[in-house]
Parts: sequence; C-alpha cells; structure tokens
Amino acid sequence: MNEKMEDGVYIIQDGNITRLEPIEYGQDTILWKNGQVLDVERTHRMRIKKSK
Repeated sequence: MNEKMEDGVYIIQDGNITRLEPIEYGQDTILWKNGQVLDVERTHRMRIKKSK
C-alpha cells in the first residue's frame, strides 16, 4: 500500500480496500457479521440555515 492515502474511512477485508469518501454532513454506520463488514449505511444531512 504505497499509494498516497486520501482522507476517508478505509475498510480492508479479505485483502481488498474499500474507501468511504467523506461527505459534508451525515453519518456512516458499519454493520458487522461474524467479524466482517456486511454493510455500510450512509445518511446524508442537508443544512438549510446558513451560519452568520
């Protein structure tokens, strides 16, 4: 893994790398089964009111 790593969450499973890219607002939930990642649930939040 000599490549430059970018910001994000990296899941390494069975030698394969999956990168979850950052989002501006939201939440990621990792679901596990038998010690391995089964699914990732991603919710996205949109800000309506801007800060002053």
